[in-house]
Amino acid sequence: MSHRRHPADLTVRELLTRIDALAPFRLAEEWDNVGLLVGEHTAPATRVLAALDLRDHVVDEAVRTDCDVVLTHHPVVFPAISAVTDADAAGRLVLEAARRGIAVIAAHTNLDAAAGGLNDIMAALLGMSGLRPLVASGEGALTGLGRIGDMDGTLAEVVRRTEEAFGAEAVSGIVGDGAMPVTRVAVCTGSGGGLIGDARRADADVYITGDLKYHDADRAAGMGLVCAAHGAVETECLRQWITGNADSLGVPIRLAEAGTDPWWGRPA
Repeated sequence: MSHRRHPADLTVRELLTRIDALAPFRLAEEWDNVGLLVGEHTAPATRVLAALDLRDHVVDEAVRTDCDVVLTHHPVVFPAISAVTDADAAGRLVLEAARRGIAVIAAHTNLDAAAGGLNDIMAALLGMSGLRPLVASGEGALTGLGRIGDMDGTLAEVVRRTEEAFGAEAVSGIVGDGAMPVTRVAVCTGSGGGLIGDARRADADVYITGDLKYHDADRAAGMGLVCAAHGAVETECLRQWITGNADSLGVPIRLAEAGTDPWWGRPA
C-alpha cells in the first residue's frame, strides 16, 4: 500500500510518539493491548477521529470526514484474536479499516493512568481536590489507576454532581444513605469494581465507578457506591482530553459524532 505524504503531515509513528508523551504506553496494564493495532507506521496522519470503540459507523465517519487515523479508547483487538477474517465482528472491523487505509490506535489503561488522563479529568469534573492515584503505577506520584481526593458534602450531593457532569442518566445505581456525610471520594473510569478494596483501604467514603455487580455492594461494606455509566463517563472524559491536548498532538482531532456505547439508557 502506498501513501502520499505532504511535508507538513505527521506520520502514524510521529503521532504515536506524541500520544506516548501525553499518556505513556508503558503505563498500560499487562493484560491490555495499546498502541498501533491496525495500519502502517509510515502512513500519514492528517486527521484523527476519536471514539471509545471501533464500530462500523466509526469507520464510515472516518472515511466520510477524510480521517486517516482512528484513536479508540477500547482496543478492537482485545485481548487477542487468533485470525483476522470476516467470521467475527473484530476481524471484520480490522479488515475494513485496513481496506480503507485507516490506522487504528488504542490508548486505554495508559490514558486512564496518565497524569492529566481520564481519571484526573473525571475527578476534576466532579469538583474533587487533593488528588492522588488510588493504585500507584510506580512511574511517578501522579500516575496510576483511579483517583482519590477530597469532596465535602453528602452522598446525595455526590450523586447530583455525577449527574451534572455526565448526564441525568449517568447514575444507574446507588448504595448508601443519601444523607451520609462525605469528605473523601474515590473514582475510576470504566469498569472499576476490582478496585473496591483499594478504595476501602484509602478510607474513601464513596467510590464512583462503572459496571458494578450485585455483590459489589457487600464487598463495599459500609462505603457508599455510585454506579456511573461506563460509556457516559468515558465519552465525556475523552471529549475533555481531546480538547485539552489537540495542540500537543499537532493534528486535527475530534470525537466521533455517533456514540459507541451499546447500552442506550431508558427507552423513550
